[in-house]
Amino acid sequence: MTDIVNIVICVFVFIFGSVIGSFLNVVILRTPLKQSLITEPSHCFSCGNRLKWYDMFPIFSWLILRGKCRFCKAKISPRYMIVEAVTAAVYLLAYLRFGMNGFFWEFGVAIVLFPILIVLSCIDIDHFEIPYWCSITIGVIGIASFFIPYADAFGAEWHERLISLGIVGVLFVLLVLVGGMGGGDLQMMLGASLLLGFRVLPGLFIGIVLGAVYGSVKKFRERKAEKEISTQIEQIVKDWYQNQLDRDIGYVLNGHEDIIVGGISDGQPDIEWEFLDEAAWKGIPEKSDLSKAIRENITTEREGAFRIFIKEDLVEKVKYSRRMVFGPFLATGVAAAWLVGDVIVNWYMGLLNINVI
Repeated sequence: MTDIVNIVICVFVFIFGSVIGSFLNVVILRTPLKQSLITEPSHCFSCGNRLKWYDMFPIFSWLILRGKCRFCKAKISPRYMIVEAVTAAVYLLAYLRFGMNGFFWEFGVAIVLFPILIVLSCIDIDHFEIPYWCSITIGVIGIASFFIPYADAFGAEWHERLISLGIVGVLFVLLVLVGGMGGGDLQMMLGASLLLGFRVLPGLFIGIVLGAVYGSVKKFRERKAEKEISTQIEQIVKDWYQNQLDRDIGYVLNGHEDIIVGGISDGQPDIEWEFLDEAAWKGIPEKSDLSKAIRENITTEREGAFRIFIKEDLVEKVKYSRRMVFGPFLATGVAAAWLVGDVIVNWYMGLLNINVI
């Protein structure tokens, strides 16, 4: 009988997770657009028709409709189904890991934590930005766990959390300063360290390794496209700089060199002129002319960064690289740390004959 009850509960948890996943799709889509999550009914973004309840049945509606709107036949991204399926799967894993074994605090945190991680991952992929409320919520859960007596079943004592907070803070500040990660990644991991304690370390390791593997593959696949954009920007800059030289104003002095830093955000190129070393220049360069030329000619790129290296009267080179997101990989690490971080830490410390968790 117990086995039958557990199977029924597992099915219920899976279905409940898929329903939550369906709502997460709404949050992911509407939060960046600052649209209401409640008052505006679900509708097709192509034809505007309001969706019926049977058009929104988690996972199966997408499969039955073959990924198309029932009204206008416009394609529906498979990510809707993927988010629903992933949410259902992680809820089931959380129940098998915690709920079935009586760790209801850990299961309750997973019910809140995992959807936040899924939302921030998808928004980061779409907009290269982690919403503040996601990071804040993770931090609030971590702070709240300080005051719950039975929250340390997996060894996340208060001093471990503070030590982890310091380690993660120092590491990520360095990574943010060198441009390896964004401020949103830092905020998320600071909140996670308050919640996970030492378990944040294997989570961080998992996230960095996954991100590094993805980044390496992405860099290899996009090297040709990055080189083409670099060449295109270089030609624009050379034409602009030659005009500066012809006018005998706004160029780098003999014996000096400088780097012009720029970026592309949400498809809009711009130059960060505040980093210009004006002492290396004769006169003030025509900043608006270069900015305008790049905006008018670089129109196909979504997110990236470039550096323009200038020495005296020569534009030496331009290096352009597309940006990548780290949020989804760090979120995967955090989820894994919450599920099995204690197992990983105990295994590692067991190798050193140290009992931590």
